[in-house]
Amino acid sequence: MEFNLIHHHDILSSGSRLTYQFFVITAMLVGGWLIREDSSKWSMQPIQRWSILGVAFIGALIGSAIPAFFAGGFVEQLAWSVPITPKTVMGGILCSFIFVALYKKIAFIHFDTSDGFARGAIAMMAIGRIGCIFQHCCYGKQASWGMHFGDGLSRIPVQYFEAFGLFSILFLIQFLHNNDLFSGRRLFIIFALYGLLRFALEFWREQLASSYLGIGFYQWIALLILITGIWQIGYRSFSRKQQAEVI
Repeated sequence: MEFNLIHHHDILSSGSRLTYQFFVITAMLVGGWLIREDSSKWSMQPIQRWSILGVAFIGALIGSAIPAFFAGGFVEQLAWSVPITPKTVMGGILCSFIFVALYKKIAFIHFDTSDGFARGAIAMMAIGRIGCIFQHCCYGKQASWGMHFGDGLSRIPVQYFEAFGLFSILFLIQFLHNNDLFSGRRLFIIFALYGLLRFALEFWREQLASSYLGIGFYQWIALLILITGIWQIGYRSFSRKQQAEVI
């Protein structure tokens, strides 16, 4: 079983890597430009703004790599055996948020910066997922109604489903941005919706990591993102309501 799993992973990851890299680079450029544009509206000194962006970037890099070393199963085996560690966008966005929140407390920065990351973050995720379609990674379980990705098996096209879901969230966030709706909560709307989306899709994805209490390792991370999003939306909505009543 282990041999077949590694064999299938090698085949399914041997799609167009050049196209995958193109979409990853495009995602970073588009997302980075949106974050730069939206963060320029922050009421703070340039050095503070760039320090927050730098902390967010470092948090994303660390958070995307760390989960693989604790995932168990094939993912953990791969993480300790190859120079390029398997990455997960879920760990990246969660760790980036935590790093920025801690940094702002240490630096006594009280200005809300979350909206500055909303459009850029979801744009990176949506465009980057197109690359997974071309590289045949992040593939689904076998199913008679699926698609062929290179190993001779019919698999559920979860990459397509996730890309569609991510672009739907992107359009929603753009609409909220254009109409100045849910200010200070847009990033956490992304957390809540993507956490729910990813948790559901993991039931269809090939499980290469360990499961705990019947739920996959990455589903636990998705649940954590979902809970973080819901809690932040509720907390921030309540705070705004309290401030409005005081005024």
